[in-house]
Amino acid sequence: MTGSKLIPLSGTVQGTPGRKLSDEAGRASEAQFRLLMDAMPQIVWMMRPDGQATYFNQRWLDYSGWSLKDSLGHGWIGLVHPDDSLRVSRLLVQACGGGGEPCEIEYRLRRADGVYRWMLGRTAAQSDAAGRTTQWLGTLTDIDELKQAKELLEKNLSMNRIAGRVAHLGGWVIELPEHTLIWSDENCLIHDTPPGYQPTLEEGIGYFFPEHRPIVARYVQDCAQHGIPYEFVLPKLTATGRRIWVRSIGEAVRDEAGKIVSIQGAFQDISEQKEAEARMLALEARLTATLESITDGFCLIDKDWKFTFMNGQAQRMLKRCPEDLLGKTLWQEFPEAVGTRIERECRLSMQEQRTIRLETFYLPLKTWFHFHIYPTEAGLAVYFQDITQRRTEQAQLRLLETAVSRLNDMVVIMEAEPFDASGRRIVFVNDAFERQTGYSRSDIIGKTPTLLWGANTCRPEVERILSAMDNWQPVRAEVVIYTKAGKELWVETDIAPIANESGKFTHWVAVERDITERRQQQQEILSLNGELEERVLLRTAQLATATRELESFAYSVSHDLRSPLNTIHAFSQLLLKIDGEQISDKGKHYLDRIGVGVKQMGDLIEGLLALAQLSREQIKSEQVDLSNIARRIEQDYREREPQRQAQLRIQDGLSAQGDARLLSAVFQNLLGNAWKFTSRQSLAHIEVGSESGIDGDTVFFVKDNGAGFDMAFAHKLFGTFERLHSPGDFSGAGIGLATVKRIIERHGGRVWADSKLNEGARFFFTLGRKEGAQTSLAA
Repeated sequence: MTGSKLIPLSGTVQGTPGRKLSDEAGRASEAQFRLLMDAMPQIVWMMRPDGQATYFNQRWLDYSGWSLKDSLGHGWIGLVHPDDSLRVSRLLVQACGGGGEPCEIEYRLRRADGVYRWMLGRTAAQSDAAGRTTQWLGTLTDIDELKQAKELLEKNLSMNRIAGRVAHLGGWVIELPEHTLIWSDENCLIHDTPPGYQPTLEEGIGYFFPEHRPIVARYVQDCAQHGIPYEFVLPKLTATGRRIWVRSIGEAVRDEAGKIVSIQGAFQDISEQKEAEARMLALEARLTATLESITDGFCLIDKDWKFTFMNGQAQRMLKRCPEDLLGKTLWQEFPEAVGTRIERECRLSMQEQRTIRLETFYLPLKTWFHFHIYPTEAGLAVYFQDITQRRTEQAQLRLLETAVSRLNDMVVIMEAEPFDASGRRIVFVNDAFERQTGYSRSDIIGKTPTLLWGANTCRPEVERILSAMDNWQPVRAEVVIYTKAGKELWVETDIAPIANESGKFTHWVAVERDITERRQQQQEILSLNGELEERVLLRTAQLATATRELESFAYSVSHDLRSPLNTIHAFSQLLLKIDGEQISDKGKHYLDRIGVGVKQMGDLIEGLLALAQLSREQIKSEQVDLSNIARRIEQDYREREPQRQAQLRIQDGLSAQGDARLLSAVFQNLLGNAWKFTSRQSLAHIEVGSESGIDGDTVFFVKDNGAGFDMAFAHKLFGTFERLHSPGDFSGAGIGLATVKRIIERHGGRVWADSKLNEGARFFFTLGRKEGAQTSLAA
């Protein structure tokens, strides 16, 4: 109870001083009363209802240093602090006129040494039997030390409140065993609740998210039961639904016996810190992502030469993982770098705090590196690139420049886009250009190709070149250019666009070859070709005439020879029939020889007629089933010689575009030869099929295991009337393979053979085009 507020006491002091006692009893009682009052630690006083002091105990006299006489009446007021005297006087007036209500007041009272101390004054009314106040009884208690402690406490609390608001820190207490939760105003402010709000413990825990509430309750329970202090950081929702992060600490408070009587702690709103951490983490993540996305290797090295960071590209270039390098010393992990330019430049950068760029070869990795070394407060930031390919390309470029400069062909490089209406400017020419045109680089660079054109430069060809370049198309052309001396040069030029890494065209390159001599030769060839065409036409006409005469001769010969042959054959047979019994065996032998000769002559005549017909017949092109043709021929031979032991394997699906009748004649001759030349085998093997040739054309074949032939005479195989076996061994006129060759050539194909004597033969042929590709064949 403070200030000058009147407050009720538990009761009033009734009557004892006002009772009428006997004199003796009264004196004894008064003596006892004084003895009791003087023994009290407080100052005791009495006052009449009008405010006149009537009694002070010994404690007053000791404290004030005044005499009793000076203190009675209104004299004691002089010891009250001037700032408090008016307040005390008003309270006395109010008390005396207030019907005897008890009161208490705090004020400063001067001590004997002149020092003012704070006193707590309490009063109680003494009443008579009628209830009238007869006097006031009061005490003064020295509360100066308590007052100072309270002021200090208030000051500290004020400072704590300020600190709490600044630090977002609010205190709380949980009283045990009731588990009553008490929040400070700062705590209320953190939770968006009104000052003085006191939630229950369950309500306080309810501000945390549901998944965290069991964790918080466990912390509180362990601290209340076992005194285990705790500290945690968790998010929670305030009364207004605002999400905050708090750091909570709590510890047990024990009494003198060591019993846990409460838990006290604090909440600190660390939302700003968390947001700052989140921003920092996001910034760090963006920075890390940026460093990871760059194509350069990047690492951080502290002042002790230890790795503190490296991006993924650095790991790939150095072929080391972070676990191997982070926290390790550069020179220990890469000892081969000690004593090299890498070490010297790194140390120089750190010592002199300047940026250094360096290109060097690191032998252990067989890699050229380009380093950018930047000094930082913490050490070094190093960017590096693998420039091995670039160094290789530069070496190749120098080699290419050397090679281009020594080419015999002229090389001209022009800008991608026309500079003006005159065209694209020349930016490079090689040595060959200078030698062949007479223009120096200073003459031509910066100029356009129009400088090289003249009267005989073909304008349509130039327009075609320019049109292709406008459409970014490569182009080849032959044009006339002029040397510095005015001499004409025919050049064959190949012009192509050059693009950079992004695909944008940056230049045109033209490779030009002097073809003046070749053009002159072409003109001479054209002149000779004209003369040759006339000669060919004349020779063709002569051949056509000769062919017609040959055909006429063949028919004439066949007609003129057939009649006497028939006569010879008829009379020889008639002679055997009429006079056969009179003719000797030798005569019969001669007649048989005449018959054989007549037959052979007839076969030759038939062959000549067939060849002659092939030269003039038109070919009817259609899709022909060659497998079917071969099977018909096989069946015919088996019917004629059923006793033969032969295995014929004919591939299914053989077909070709051509004349069915002529292709049937091809197989008739080839299969006929295979059947004939395997006649002396106990078991003949004949195969008809196809395979893919080197150029992709279909190659048909007929193979056998017959007599074969000597490849030394293969050049005679397809000649007319050529035979590689005697008539006594195998019959034949020598016309069949010549016929096959003529038919195959009429179809645009070729025929050849492969064999070994007594090991069989293989005949191959093509029909000029892939199967199904032919549509017509002319004679």
